[in-house]
Amino acid sequence: MAVRVMVRGVVVVAMSAGALVPAALVGAPNAVADPCPNGTARVFLGNSTNSCQGAGSVSYTEAPVSKVCSMSGTQVVVEIEVDNKKRPTRTVEISNGRCASFDMKTQIGNTVTVTPH
Repeated sequence: MAVRVMVRGVVVVAMSAGALVPAALVGAPNAVADPCPNGTARVFLGNSTNSCQGAGSVSYTEAPVSKVCSMSGTQVVVEIEVDNKKRPTRTVEISNGRCASFDMKTQIGNTVTVTPH
């Protein structure tokens, strides 16, 4: 917390002095994952890990999928299998920098398919 306050103070001082400050320092205080390359997707898992996924399909078995973000030039299809007899599969399509979040409590399976375009 002390480091964060110090960084904000440095940004305020630098901005007051008219210095150029990188946009990453001026942005929101929340931690943001590093962007993935174009043509990929960032997949966030329920165990607090995330990674870039390239072209192809992957089923994540180590943890449920909590969020998926497509990068520029990417079509992503996320299929979430849930413990619900009326609607057992949820399919979501996202592209070009959009994200989708998923309920991790009811997931029993998932597949993320990335297609660069």
